[in-house]
Amino acid sequence: IKLLKTTIAQVISYVIAILFITASASFNVPYYAFASICYGASLVLILVKRIITTKLVHIFRTRRSNDREILIVGASDGAKAYAEQLSKNLHFGYNIIGCVCDEEESDIKRLGSISDLDAVIKEYNPFEVVIALDNANKDTMQSILEICDSNGVRALIVPITYMYFKSKCQVDMIGELPIINTRSIPLDNVAYAALKRLMDIVISFIMITVTLPVMIVAAIGVKLSSRGPVIFKQKRVGKNNKIFTMYKFRSMRVNDMSDTAWTTDNDPRKTRFGTFMRKTGIDELPQLFNVLFGTMSIIGPRPEIPAFVEKYSKTVPLYRVKHQVKPGMTGLAQIYGFRGDTSIEKRIELDIQYIENWSLFNDVKILLVTPFKMFNRNEKYEK
Repeated sequence: IKLLKTTIAQVISYVIAILFITASASFNVPYYAFASICYGASLVLILVKRIITTKLVHIFRTRRSNDREILIVGASDGAKAYAEQLSKNLHFGYNIIGCVCDEEESDIKRLGSISDLDAVIKEYNPFEVVIALDNANKDTMQSILEICDSNGVRALIVPITYMYFKSKCQVDMIGELPIINTRSIPLDNVAYAALKRLMDIVISFIMITVTLPVMIVAAIGVKLSSRGPVIFKQKRVGKNNKIFTMYKFRSMRVNDMSDTAWTTDNDPRKTRFGTFMRKTGIDELPQLFNVLFGTMSIIGPRPEIPAFVEKYSKTVPLYRVKHQVKPGMTGLAQIYGFRGDTSIEKRIELDIQYIENWSLFNDVKILLVTPFKMFNRNEKYEK
């Protein structure tokens, strides 16, 4: 949403600049060139302002010159975890003044029991009240929220099930019912998803056009190198665990293990021309059509064979999380060298990192780095 607002503001500024300069005949430079300079300068100033502001706020909060005082209700494990996170991140700008709880002993400074909440709020006037109870019945929770509301203090709740949320969460509303999304990702946003899809269409179309002569030569080379089809079609697992057909130039002789085995560097199944294609990445060019048709993306976790998905989903934690987005021709794990005969755990860790922190900037960065990494393709063979 912030990206969309910034873009709209910049477009409006650009249009206004063009109209202004068009109306003035006193400039010696073309109006569109001057407008572009104004647009670029305004964008730079906005970015500089954002960076400086963020840095100053970080400094002030770290030095505790902008503390916002927090009162915690409860002495549960959730309360301790919340306090620990604030102590580790002073730049958040929060300071815990204490807690109210019915337990006699607490790791957090005890200011009274829960029945004293109203008096404690009036005495300390906290910025926020954080409710972190192990087991709160309906009447107790309702009473706490009413006290906070009557004192005009915002209340936040640490859910009892907080330990099960391993990534960014989001609270959605289904009618009047709040629902916690335990794994919120940027590409759940319709605008971001549309932006990524637009990028896929544009880039895949351009790359198909540019590499078409290379693909024609590759097709002829495959046909002459061994008997069999030019295009190798293989079932892979895509977004939402759906099976799709991925295209590649055939780099091996036709065999019965194409869907059950990976490839080694010295795999006897590979043809000489196939080895060349795999080293240069030419064999993967047909996947541009997967991207254009929408079953894959330019950037994303690499898709895997169904048999391997079944195998690793039983042994590698969070393995199937990568199927929440479209698979890609290249990704964060690949530019760090994790492909083929490398750590599956590290690969999944990087895939999830990419998914949870997606941005258009990161996609562009991965796209630019990929050509410099395509010649390092470790492979292995496994039955």
